[in-house]
Order: sequence, then structure tokens, then C-alpha cells
Amino acid sequence: MGVEVSVSRVVRSTEGGVKRRLSAVAVAVCASLGLSLATVSPVEGAGVVTVTGKLGAAASGWKVVMVGARGQSLVSAVDAGGSFSLRTSATASKRATLQMVDSSNRYVGPIVIGKEKVGKSTCSHNQLAGKSVKLGTLKLNAAQGFAIPAKAPVSTVHTRSAVLAKGTSGQPLSAGTAGIVKVTSAQMSACGKAVKGTSIASSQDANVAMGGDLDNDGLPNALDADDDGDQEVDAVDKTTTESAGMNPWIAVRSTNPLFNASVSTGLTPENVNAVLGTSGNYAIQFFVSNRNLLGEASLNGVKWVWVDCGNLVYCGGSAPTATNTNTHLQNSNTGVAWNTYNGGFKVETAGAPPTAGLDTTLGTNPGNNGNALYLGNRNTGNDPSGGVNWLASVFPNQGANTLTNVKPGDVYTLRFGTDAGEKSVTMMLNPHAVTVPGLTTVNGLAYTGGNLTPDANGKLALTFFRPQRLATSGETGTFKDMGGLRYGVIMTSVGTMDTPCDITSYSAYDAFTAATGADASDMGNRLAPLTDKQTTDSDTSPTATKLSFTIDLRACVGAATYDAAAAGKKWTMQLNASGQMLTGGMNRASLELTVTK
Repeated sequence: MGVEVSVSRVVRSTEGGVKRRLSAVAVAVCASLGLSLATVSPVEGAGVVTVTGKLGAAASGWKVVMVGARGQSLVSAVDAGGSFSLRTSATASKRATLQMVDSSNRYVGPIVIGKEKVGKSTCSHNQLAGKSVKLGTLKLNAAQGFAIPAKAPVSTVHTRSAVLAKGTSGQPLSAGTAGIVKVTSAQMSACGKAVKGTSIASSQDANVAMGGDLDNDGLPNALDADDDGDQEVDAVDKTTTESAGMNPWIAVRSTNPLFNASVSTGLTPENVNAVLGTSGNYAIQFFVSNRNLLGEASLNGVKWVWVDCGNLVYCGGSAPTATNTNTHLQNSNTGVAWNTYNGGFKVETAGAPPTAGLDTTLGTNPGNNGNALYLGNRNTGNDPSGGVNWLASVFPNQGANTLTNVKPGDVYTLRFGTDAGEKSVTMMLNPHAVTVPGLTTVNGLAYTGGNLTPDANGKLALTFFRPQRLATSGETGTFKDMGGLRYGVIMTSVGTMDTPCDITSYSAYDAFTAATGADASDMGNRLAPLTDKQTTDSDTSPTATKLSFTIDLRACVGAATYDAAAAGKKWTMQLNASGQMLTGGMNRASLELTVTK
């Protein structure tokens, strides 16, 4: 039997009045993913339902996850014969969906319960109606990312709610695509007149919860890389910063301006592995606050945090390779094998006392599970998280196998201690940049490497290609140029932390929208104040549209400092492309450069 876990979340209102969940938390993967959580029995008096089915031997070792309407989950391992069985309360299974996870802990797609014809459209019913059901033998199409019963069960076992299918097979609109699909309003409403199934009241709030389906594309929000259907990956989509807020963010860096698939048309995954598989160039950044985990600010509510990676070979399994790297420009455990690290405590500002009332003995996991996040106390300034954050920066250390073994859709379950016992939330790795901006010209001259030289006024006119991510299932090609990123120049040789150039230092940025007003004070916008007007990702090509702006280096470092510097003075900086601000940071692809006066 599976183990049922409730996943905490907070829903806030946005300016448009639509409530969104705080985090793009994937399903809480429980005992069958390697967790040892206590079994929670179905609620007494609520009725018990069982859901069974057979995916076939090809799915042996997979998991079937029942994702509740509010994000709670129940997991069943698929046995050697391909069968699964889930048992829970009727209440918990109402409006729940069934999702498949493969033996590598990566999302496959939904199980469709039934289908019907609505006008000229085929519509898929994915939601359970709180009743027991024997799905029997299912037709599994792993390539298309869905399964459906060979013989449809009675329609009363699913709700009347339905989503548009691609065709008569019943394949939901976004199945097999990771959810990065443009969903029109007509497609969202195409199945509104479905009549088969049990009518169960819904609400807007339920639709945007983790187990809901905001864009009606057939994937639950928790496992949808683009949960509002605008074809912008959540990690870079301004409208989904709340839903992606707890996901890990990625840092990619290179000193090579040719590390870009539009500049180097022959760039291969092997070339990418050579960079990302080298320490210092690629890191997965975990950064969550007590507010994220508990739904409210709390100084001492969380005692310790560690990451259960299940079967992910770089941070789970029998021989994990991941090591700690520098986190948030501070860390006392850099280079330590992550699976041996059990946490600790550190203040962000040395020499200043910890936040008043904070128990500084917290932070270490007494279970010695490894893969710990340490307690980082932001002990100065006004931190909306309450000043208590949990951090880890992880280098997968997979070398030539990096792109094979570290993929979007990887599932991480954060387990954390509280006064009420152990709890867990789970997140996933989103699509992210694997190359850096490809710088092609500086002050009108072709650039292929070496130090940059400002013009007589201390300015640099930069022209460059967008960084790329890997194409996901359902997309063509190897790479996709990432649209909607924010760009900026960060001085890394000025001060002890990232030093942004003020928005007034930029000019000639017609392809961008500059941050203004309240947005300009956001740390993410200070570091990268120019947002690419092209919001969607596009095919990678040497003829792709380039981006450009001019940066006044003299203004960045200070006019007096710049003017007083002798010829030959060097500064280091990053041409930075980043996503939207998440908890503690943002996805970032950085080309590191040296400027010589």
C-alpha cells in the first residue's frame, strides 16, 4: 500500500485576482521513492476506495502517484507484472489524478480514466470521483506520455471535468511535452460541455492548487513546466514566480564566448558535458525559507532539512557523486561530498549577532542522512522570510554523463524536522539554460575571446545571442534559445558580493524592457534590469536575432574610480542572463569577462 502525505502550500492573490500556489511543488514522493514516512490510514468514516490497474511489464519499477486536488499524494510501486494498487479515503481521491513516474524518478505523464466526444473534439477525463475503480489493463504509450484503459470503466468513477485531447486516442493536450505548449482560451474551454462523469463542485482556488490544472492541458500544475499555458517556462515567467518560488535554481558559467549553440553551430551535448561536468561551472541551488516550508515566518519552527533524491544517481542511490559548492557567496562545507554533510548554522553577515530569538543550535540533522541544507541566518536588514533560510549549492559531478543523468523533471523531496515531527515537500528541476550568452561583437568589432576594451568614454556596446536550454520531449532539435530572460552586467571585482550596474548605466536596449518603479528595486531586476521582449523560446540558429545593449563601465565602477585607474587596470564582470527571482536567487547563465582599461 502507498503512503499518503499532505504537502503544505500557501495561496496568495496576484494583481489580477487569480490565486496562485506558493511553490511549484511536485507530488510528495513517498515510500516507493525511498522515503520512510509513516503510513497514514484513510480518514475514519470517510469511506475507503481502491484504484487498481495494470500498465504491463514495461512499466515494472515505475510508480503511479495519485495527486490530490490540493497537492496531497499517494504512491504505489508498479510490480514486476506491471500492476499497481492505491488505497485511500473517498474524500482524498475526489478530483485526484493518476500520474506515472519512471524508475529514474522522472515524470512520464497522466493516466486517462475515460474519454468522450464533445462536438468535434475528443475530451479526456483524468479526475477520480472518490469511488473505487478497477482500470484493468491500460494501453501505455510512454513516448506520448499517457496511458488509458483498454476498456473504459463506467463513467461515474471519474468527474465530469475534462481536458482537450490531441486526437481520438485520448492523449491530453500537453502529454509528452513537459507542458511547454501554448494553450489558447478556446482549447481551455473546449470540453466545458462534457456530460459524462460525476459532477463535483470545483473552484478557481482548486484549479490553481498543486493538484489542479490551471491551463487545462492535462498535466497537474505540480508537474507542468508551464502551468499557465503561455509557452513560457515557469522558471522565467513573471506570472508564475509564486508557483516556482521553491524550486531549485541553476547557475551555469563559462569564460568561453563560444559556449553557445548559435555561435558554435557544431556544439554538441558532449561539448556541453565538458563544461557542465567541470566543478565551478554548474550548480543546483537549493534555497528555501521557513516561510516556504511552514506557510508563515518562523524563527525556530524548522529544525533541520535534507534532500531525499530517491534513485537520482548524482545525489541518491548507492554511489552518489554530488559535492557541495559555494552557496550564496558563503559556505563552510565547499568540496564536501554532499551525502556525508549533515548541516550546520551560519550567519550571513560575519561580526553581527544572529537574529534575536533564533536557536543557533538548529541546522544539523540528527539522523545523519546527508544531503543537508544548512541554516543560513540573514542576520541584518529586513528579510521577508524572517531571516531563516536553508541552503545548499550542489555540483552534480557527473562529468561526461551530466546531461544524461541531470535532467528537467528530476524530483527532489525536502524532508524537514518540526515540533510536530518530520514533514516533507517535493520539488522538481525545471528546464534551464545549459549554455551562456554568446558574445559576438564589442563596440562594433567581432569578438571571439580575450579581454574587452571600453571606448574612450568607458563604454562597451555588446551584441550577443541568447543562451540555450535543451529541447524537451515533443520539441524538435537539440537546443532552444531561451526567451523572456532578464539581462544585465554584474561586476564581480567590486565589493564582496555581486555588484549590479544601475539601470542608468545602460543605453541602446531597444530589444528589452527596462525595470522601472517598484520593479526596479527588486534584487533580481537590479542585477539584470533588462527583460527580453521575446517571451517564448525559439529554434537555435546562427541567423537567430541577436540582442544588444551598451553598458557604461565608467558609471558601473564609479566615475572617480574609473578616471583614476591607470591604463591596463582590469575589472571582472559577468554578462548575465537570468530568470525571475525565486527564493534567494534566480536561474542564471553567465559569461565571465575581463575588461582592461
